[in-house]
Amino acid sequence: MDPTTWDGDEVRRYLSLGIDRPDSDGASGTGTTAMVVGSTGPFAQLAGRKVLEAGGSATDAVIATSLTQIALAAGSWVSYAGVFAMVHTGGGRTDSLSAGYATFAEEDDPASIPRAPEPSGRTALVPGFMAGVAAAHDRFGVLPWADLFGPAIHVAERGFPVGAIRAAQFDLRRDVLPESFRASRGDTFRQPELARTMRGIAADGADWMYRGPWAREFVEVVRAAGGRAGLDDLAGYAPLWADPVTVDFHGTEVHTIGRPDTGGAGLAEALRLAGDVGDPLTDPQALHELIRISRHAMRPGSHSDFVLAADARGNVAAACHSINTSLWGSTGLFAGGVSIPDSASFQQHLLARLTPGAHLPFPVNPAIALRAGRPVLASSAIGAGLHCATLQCLHGVLALGIPVTEVVRRPMFHGPDYLAGDSVTTTVAERMKGKQVGSVWQDAISRAREAGVPRERVWETAMAAVPQVIEDGFDPEVLRRTEELGQSLAVRPAADRTIPRGFWGGIDLGVNTADGVLVGARTPVSGGTVEGI
Repeated sequence: MDPTTWDGDEVRRYLSLGIDRPDSDGASGTGTTAMVVGSTGPFAQLAGRKVLEAGGSATDAVIATSLTQIALAAGSWVSYAGVFAMVHTGGGRTDSLSAGYATFAEEDDPASIPRAPEPSGRTALVPGFMAGVAAAHDRFGVLPWADLFGPAIHVAERGFPVGAIRAAQFDLRRDVLPESFRASRGDTFRQPELARTMRGIAADGADWMYRGPWAREFVEVVRAAGGRAGLDDLAGYAPLWADPVTVDFHGTEVHTIGRPDTGGAGLAEALRLAGDVGDPLTDPQALHELIRISRHAMRPGSHSDFVLAADARGNVAAACHSINTSLWGSTGLFAGGVSIPDSASFQQHLLARLTPGAHLPFPVNPAIALRAGRPVLASSAIGAGLHCATLQCLHGVLALGIPVTEVVRRPMFHGPDYLAGDSVTTTVAERMKGKQVGSVWQDAISRAREAGVPRERVWETAMAAVPQVIEDGFDPEVLRRTEELGQSLAVRPAADRTIPRGFWGGIDLGVNTADGVLVGARTPVSGGTVEGI
């Protein structure tokens, strides 16, 4: 798993793919024995493929890909101090793993945690990512733990080429980032401090991060900025294994993330409601109903990277990881080269309902569909419209029989118009324009409350006043008739970067494919690749 031993031209090509502009066509590919699909970072998917070629498990491929995605993102939208969730099937059983944030034991007044953009160590939380991938490896890994870090360490030490997209992100957050993050298009960006941290974790395991040198530095950095982190918070952190949430849908049993996370329950409810819905591209009633279902059953959540993998042994893993905040957050805090997100800066109301040390629910929805006990489809999604994208794509593949290679290229509806953009393709400056539409949402909530709407119906009532963002690829007549049914729409060009977009990826292992053929695909814009072997 040492990239210096790989084909040099291939390494350079994968490191340079998509660095200047997002793609507009999505991606797809086939395989016969194994496959990995990722949302961002083509070199990360190359790492996942190398793991599978070396005989690694689906979980090994997910871990190596995720680790490398973070190094390629420079800790911007994903971080080793972020969160991780995975659904895994193999050996006749399916498991759900949640490694979300936990609260600090000393944080007894979450309502007073400062809101962005005010920087404060109190906006940090106990990270779950590294503990999560370690737990996944302990249960399902095949290759040595340290080997999976090779590609990420390579990226951190030797660097990656800075394209127009990353250069704009560095420039946008220059008020937050340290001097070492000053990089322009054409530069090679290296992270030597991060490489040292990664080598420590690779050698000594996740304990290096939760009980060792990194834990001590994390606590020191966070407390120096006013936070309430303690060494016991990290030492006592444990990911949560649970039974997945399951739902029968068109001859399959869909297994998605279990408790304490909330995205799986929302997806299951949405699929239950969507069982008899027709094709939204041709049937206005179907489009109206799918939008209604997404608004009724699913709460928005914007997350950052997904990875799907299937190995030669029949194991399948669907994962999502995130920092659950904007690029690098607002604090500019780093420990050992690892960015420390400010994910508590906007979740005060949720934190107030938890006991100190408890896990925050993670609203993602990785899923695996099984037919007669055999996995036939893996699914995961990111972005502000991740739930909308998941519902439409699973409905398209499982209910309508549309191949994954086609479903990812169909026009879609995304998040409601009070959201603005996502953490992968939209800059903070663009998303800040969302304050203009955000006022629409706040006004809708205020009007509902002033009208005496019961608290449990405020969300639904307010949502009814907010248009649904939808791509312009739909038949205008279908859109006109959908609005006549009572759903207001905000039609935007598919290339509009301020769409509150959902990004979805899938691996078809037997829904619409011949035996022994794997077909993977992802929706446009995010930039990841499909690697089949």
